[in-house]
Amino acid sequence: SCPAVLSSSVQVTGMPALCSPPTIWVRSCERCIFGTVLFLDKCFGVVLRIVGPVFLLVLLGLIGFNVYLYFTVMLPLYVMPNVGLGGSFLNFAVGLWILVNLLFNYLRCAFMAPGYPAKDVEMPDEQQDSDLARSDHIWRWCQRCRAPKPPRSHHCSVCRRCVLKMDHHCPWVNNCVGHRNYRHFLLFLFYLLAGCAFILGTASLTRLSDPGTRHFRRYSFLGPIPIEAGPAALFQLILVFSASIALSLFALWHVYLTCTGQTTLEFYINAADRREARRDGIQWHNPFHRGLQANWDDVMLAKPCTLSQFLPSTREPRLDGMNWPGLMHAYDGTMPMHEHHLTHLQHRSSQMASGSAQRV
Repeated sequence: SCPAVLSSSVQVTGMPALCSPPTIWVRSCERCIFGTVLFLDKCFGVVLRIVGPVFLLVLLGLIGFNVYLYFTVMLPLYVMPNVGLGGSFLNFAVGLWILVNLLFNYLRCAFMAPGYPAKDVEMPDEQQDSDLARSDHIWRWCQRCRAPKPPRSHHCSVCRRCVLKMDHHCPWVNNCVGHRNYRHFLLFLFYLLAGCAFILGTASLTRLSDPGTRHFRRYSFLGPIPIEAGPAALFQLILVFSASIALSLFALWHVYLTCTGQTTLEFYINAADRREARRDGIQWHNPFHRGLQANWDDVMLAKPCTLSQFLPSTREPRLDGMNWPGLMHAYDGTMPMHEHHLTHLQHRSSQMASGSAQRV
């Protein structure tokens, strides 16, 4: 540290200060915090890579266990005596349809690539030296992948790659939820919630009392375990009811994000941009929000009120995940960006540049 007398004498003579202890201390704190965050991020990524397959197997086990309970206890002992053979067959068909769609979308979401930037992709020349290069809504350079990062892309510390239109890394599917598999993720949530509602709705039509025979059912799940029918059905209802509450909130959240043209990461980024724009007196607009119908069609590949969006499908998204309508990715006037949004990006970039110059 510099002596106080030396510092004051230098300032009086008009010469530049030899050192600034507060600035050095702030820089040291910044480096320490940044290093700690990076270390925790790497540790978190390693842990998720290890436990991810365990989460996937646990969820598949829970689904299988509930399916087994329903078709071996609920359906033959409680549903059939109340609705007869025809009603039981219809019940079986509906339950099987939900199960097939649930597993199809879950496995597609878990085992298909969420979408990665092409290996030979190049950053547009117009943005090589762009003053907006630190914005999340334009092309950037990923320091970890050492490759261009398209708009809406983020680097996943678990997958150790940049993911197109990354929403989040989900440990329950052991995969990132991104541009290519977001539709399957939404449908998985929908059919999982539909399965919970189906079990609860069926149980409301029956009496969960003694089915008439005080016998035990033998299960072959993890070996022959004798379980009484009544307590088994009650356990399933408690489990399904608890899961349906959490699933309802989670599904509504992602429906909201889809309708507003956002991802989970972008929601927090947009919220920060909106606060900054309001503070600067600039009207902010999400450049990826193109209206409810267009936003929904981009993800579900169908209009909001059509039934085809709920059918099993292996269709790829219409967009490539790197170029987005409504976003002027090259700033050459060929694709209109909202004027207020561009003004805000330029204002924020100038603030960043001036802040960096002052630190230097």
